Amino acid sequence: MELTPKEVKELQEKLLIVHRFISQKKKFKNFYYQGIDVKENIPRDQGLVYQLMKLDDPEDLLKNCIMELEDMKNDGRSFPLFHEFLINHDWTFLYQKYGMKTSDDVGKLDLERLLELL
Repeated sequence: MELTPKEVKELQEKLLIVHRFISQKKKFKNFYYQGIDVKENIPRDQGLVYQLMKLDDPEDLLKNCIMELEDMKNDGRSFPLFHEFLINHDWTFLYQKYGMKTSDDVGKLDLERLLELL
């Protein structure tokens, strides 16, 4: 299945938001509940995000997907390190673009295109 450049960009942006959401949840859990087994409070209606949170290392999976999409956008040209890549994004713009106030609104993202690719 071929993606248009616009679809690649949108999919990458959505994955960036999901990555940020999961990363923030994990950091919060590690900081406040270090050494305690606590279940994540992720509503099941967030589908893919809920499923990703059950994986051992969803951040690494998302990181690889995001960078593969970046590689597709740049036709194999080199790109910055992942943490630099994250810093270069305007999160406020991305949240507004997809009708979100914060990363906690991740359930508002339409991730059907990603599911089709998987």
